[in-house]
Amino acid sequence: MKRMIALVFTILLLGLTAFAEPMSYLDYTDGQLEDGSPVYYFTELSLTLPSEWQGKVFAIPEDGRTAFYHKASYDKYQAEGLDGGGFLFALGTSVNGSFSQLPAFEYLGFSEESMLNYYLELPSDYPAYMGDETIRAEYDAMYAQMDEVTAGVTFYADGTGHPEAGGTGPNDAAEMNGSSGTGPNDTAEMSGSSGTGNVVVSLERMRYHFEHSALPRYFYEDPANMLDVLKDSSVYKVWTLLADENGVAYPWQESDFCERWYDADDGTRILQIEMPAPEVTPQCYRIYMVYNDARGSAGYYTIEYENLLGETAFTCGWTADLAHVNYGGAAVLDPDADDYEAALQNEAQQIAQLADVSGSVRPAGQTGASDTGSPENSSTERQTGSGGTGTQNGGGGTGSQNGGGSTDGLALIECPQLGFTTMADPSYAWDYQEGTGISIYTEHAGNIPYVIVWRSEDLIAEPLDYIKEQFTPHMQSQYGDDLVSYVEYEFYDIGGKQLPAGLYTYRLQGYLIDMIRIYDSTGSQTAAYTAKYIQGQGDATLAALDTAIRNFRAE
Repeated sequence: MKRMIALVFTILLLGLTAFAEPMSYLDYTDGQLEDGSPVYYFTELSLTLPSEWQGKVFAIPEDGRTAFYHKASYDKYQAEGLDGGGFLFALGTSVNGSFSQLPAFEYLGFSEESMLNYYLELPSDYPAYMGDETIRAEYDAMYAQMDEVTAGVTFYADGTGHPEAGGTGPNDAAEMNGSSGTGPNDTAEMSGSSGTGNVVVSLERMRYHFEHSALPRYFYEDPANMLDVLKDSSVYKVWTLLADENGVAYPWQESDFCERWYDADDGTRILQIEMPAPEVTPQCYRIYMVYNDARGSAGYYTIEYENLLGETAFTCGWTADLAHVNYGGAAVLDPDADDYEAALQNEAQQIAQLADVSGSVRPAGQTGASDTGSPENSSTERQTGSGGTGTQNGGGGTGSQNGGGSTDGLALIECPQLGFTTMADPSYAWDYQEGTGISIYTEHAGNIPYVIVWRSEDLIAEPLDYIKEQFTPHMQSQYGDDLVSYVEYEFYDIGGKQLPAGLYTYRLQGYLIDMIRIYDSTGSQTAAYTAKYIQGQGDATLAALDTAIRNFRAE
């Protein structure tokens, strides 16, 4: 379920009109962690409930708060014509300390970005269903876990990111830097009314909402109408309607947005929206809306900016039920290149393949096969190895490769760009990225968990000193208050060796991430290894790290 601002489009003779309801910090998406725990991702925090609550609890947005109910009690009272039964708690916000007048509440923290206090409102009476002892016992057991609920609240670093939906885990492409308070300060004493209506929205937050929330929802609600609206008007006008409604100032003009239309052989329409140049992760270079009226099929795709691993990009998308999907690396296109238009058409063809579109893609109005749209002519080099087939991008792009030969059941990974080889389980995907090296994904390509292998031209003569004096300060600067802990080892047993290492734990989108950084300095060069995984779920990734170190060979 996803509650977002509503936008009603009307095509008039003189253009487009719209009604937009401002954003709320209590908009949310819900999901489920691997252990079954229900999780709710709000604008500035995530709320993880005990795994035993799965299927027993649900949320209702109401009166400026989000209320959570015990399903069995709620349903029983509803059958008797009574509302509100089974109330467990409600998440609320306040610009002042007025919530302290509630009969029962738990204070959660203060956000310096939104200037809001967060709290849980608790029941002031006994709302469990009284007519069934089993239901009452279930409610009592759940309410006894309210301490776990409070402990399951995690403020994001900046309030915009949340993990990839669909169980794929967190992704560094969604990771943003910044800090938010976790306790009250003088702002809690400000005078004024409590409320969760209009909020102060930054340009970055507004753009995230526009690209990743508003547009996909409008599109999936009525794909044909949305495309007609954008055909007759422009995406810039839709942007200005939402930004102006939310009081967001922006530096862009209509010329900073560009729309290109493509037709496919099977009748599919594709709208390619070029956004203003992205500056922070995960703003979009381009957005694709793909629709086939005859089949009733629709797809929303994004080419997202990633700046934590250098200037890279990912191909992603939002499903009809508003779950985010990461399809892997994308090329970073140069708008000043002579072949830019051809590269855009080739990218549209690749998006069409993701959307199961048949045939070639060409600019709208043209007939005949595309010269640049076939997969064989794409910028992705196709390779075949004895262990399987896959794709690998040289340069700054990313791809996946599942082949290359094997030894003792392992697949050989070659990195000619940095002059080394290593090995991994052939079931894993991996890619090369300029400035990063080889990334080995032990679950989903492009997502944590993964192992990174890098070889430097320079020798780090004292790796432990380097960890203490360079890498740990980097992590402290990168994650700020979200860096929970770290340990530096002179000797860490891995890969049949004792190597210097730094172990770091940080918060990312409601998860605790464990990260290991290891240096192996031999000869005149240094190999660096990084492993990231969700805390408590690192066995396969640590095994992959061990394998990568054991089988590292410099050319």
